[in-house]
Parts: sequence; structure tokens; C-alpha cells
Amino acid sequence: MTKEEYIILYEKYLNNECSPEELKLLEQYKDGFSLSETDYKDDQLQAKIYGKLLNSIAEREKVKPLFPWKRYAVAAAMLSAVVLSGLMLLRKGNKQPIASLTPATAVRHDIQPGSNKAVLILGDGSVVELNDSIKGKIAQQGATVISKTLHGQLTYEETGGDANEVIFNTINIPRGGQYSLSLPDGSKVWLNAATSFKFPTQMNGKERIVELDGEAYFEVAKSQQPFLVKVRDMQVEVLGTHFNIMAYKDEANINTTLLEGKVKLSNGTNDVILKPGQQGLYTQAAGFKVRTADTDQALAWKNGYFNFNDEELTSVMRKISRWYNVDIQYNNKNSKLSYMGVISRSKNVSDVLNMLSLTGTVQFKIEERHITVIN
Repeated sequence: MTKEEYIILYEKYLNNECSPEELKLLEQYKDGFSLSETDYKDDQLQAKIYGKLLNSIAEREKVKPLFPWKRYAVAAAMLSAVVLSGLMLLRKGNKQPIASLTPATAVRHDIQPGSNKAVLILGDGSVVELNDSIKGKIAQQGATVISKTLHGQLTYEETGGDANEVIFNTINIPRGGQYSLSLPDGSKVWLNAATSFKFPTQMNGKERIVELDGEAYFEVAKSQQPFLVKVRDMQVEVLGTHFNIMAYKDEANINTTLLEGKVKLSNGTNDVILKPGQQGLYTQAAGFKVRTADTDQALAWKNGYFNFNDEELTSVMRKISRWYNVDIQYNNKNSKLSYMGVISRSKNVSDVLNMLSLTGTVQFKIEERHITVIN
């Protein structure tokens, strides 16, 4: 048996896919088969093994492959996290039964993923709970009719009545929720969990101004009226474009990712222009920084996925906390671990956590709506 074959066989064991004969073979080789860290310096071998490993997990978990083959050096780093730690455990744990080495998540009651839900606050302060059972006309604000489509989108349609009165609505997305809406000018907005979005029910003024706290993806209708998104002490100005803003208060930066068109980021003192494929990072202390965007990662939530690309454990868990409406507690020594992988947001939380625990670096315990992180 070659080293590559041994690694692939061990990965099958982690996925509970080994036949009785393969389990015997794995047990037979676990004491005599030696793997040193120098064996992993061949990047092409690592990439080949990693590709097989990721494809196997992708088939079982419906996970999209993250790396093209030309990025084998990065794939090699992921290999060491997913496989090498498990092999070292085999070598060190002479008296441990093989089954006890499988990464696991302790679950009392599994938690289902988030869904379409939101609270709409009208201009007069009245509250409308939005859920999948509501459809048709919801309310009227001045000259604008608010409706919910059969596909679950909130729409604002101007009727041509009195447009003098400016009325603002606010839509709040709880943890474990998401929602989308069509603004009076035809712009479309997708809102992530734990987000608040304030907007006018008519857009007939010199500017179209909205306010965001959380995360949203915008497809702004083209117009001569500038479209302004206010985010704390920063604003994004556009005429017609597609972009994502991540502006949670518990994140280090406000990230603006541009897919098409052009946007200007401003804080009243300085401003920068983004081109498609760029991401603007902003903090009050450091100002603006522009870098090449990982658009797949930035838009993963809107497309129904988690996309972790060399992402620290604490950042991963913040995303999980928002989408599954859970509280996170850490009982670990190393919170600087980084992870890479893609998995559907339609999975139960245990499936996502099990994917992370396959690295052998971290485990989880789920109790009610609390997750404890252990390593």
C-alpha cells in the first residue's frame, strides 16, 4: 500500500465508508505505516491527495470544490489540516480504538438553518411580521403600495398619488432569517441575517438614500439620481451597479465588494473609487483600503453557501451564530485556527460543524441554542 492509498483509505474511514475488509487493512497498517512531516513537502502529491479528499467530502456533503488544480500549494496546506492531524493521532494513540478517533459533534437537539423571515416597521410605527404564509397587499404608505409576491419578495410600487410626504420604512432581519425586497425605483436588495435596513417608500427626490446595519447585496436600478447607502460614518454612492456591503458591528471592517459598475466610498474626509472585482475595507481608525475581492466568498451567503477561505475560527462562528440563531461559547486554547471549505447554508448546524471537525483541530457541543467550541 502506498502512502497516498493509505491517506485515501483513512479519509474513507472518517466518512464511515470503509468496508469490513478495508477496516481490517487500515488496522493492519496503522502501526507499521510511518508518515513523517517531510512526506508532505511534495506539493503536487499533496494536491493530488487533497483533490481526492475534497471530492469525496463534496460528494457526501454536497460541498463545492474550492480550489482549482493550479492552486496546489494552497490545497496542500488544507491537506495537512484535514488529514495529517488524524494520522498523527493514529500513531500516538496506540491503545485507542479506531472509532474513537473520528471527529464528532455532540448533539442533543440539532438546529435547522435560517429561513425567510423579517419584521417590517411602517412609517406610523405599526409592525408587520413577514413570513412565508403572507402574500398579496400588506399595507399602503402614502402613494406607495406594499405587497409580498408569491416568491416571498417584498415589493414597493408607487401609485402616482401625492408624492410630497416622505415616509420611511425599516425592515429588521433577525438572527436565523433573511429577506429580499424591491424598492420603489426598481432596485433589488437581499438582506442577510441580523440586519436592519431603512429606506423611503418613494424615491422622487434628488437622491435615493437608504441606511444599512448588517449585510446586504444590492442591484441598483440605473438613474440620474445618486443612490446612497449610509453605513455608520461611511457612505457608498452609486448610479447603477451590483455590490455587497458587510457592515456588522462585531466585525473588524466594513467591507464593500463590487461586482459591476462603479461605486465611491466616502467618510466625509476621504473617498476611494472601486472598480469591478475590488473590495473596499473601512475602519474609522485606519480609513480605506482597497484589495482584490474574493467575490465567491463575499456573495456566498446570498447564493446559499458558507464559503470559508482561510478564515479564522471566530469569524466562522460569527457567521454560524447569525444564520442558525445560536450563542457561541469558547472552551478552547487556540482561537486563531483558520479553515477553508464550502457547504450549503440549507444544512443543519451539525452538518456544518462536522465539516469543520473533520480537520481534527476542533470539536463542538450543541445544547439547545448554545454551541461550545472545544479544542
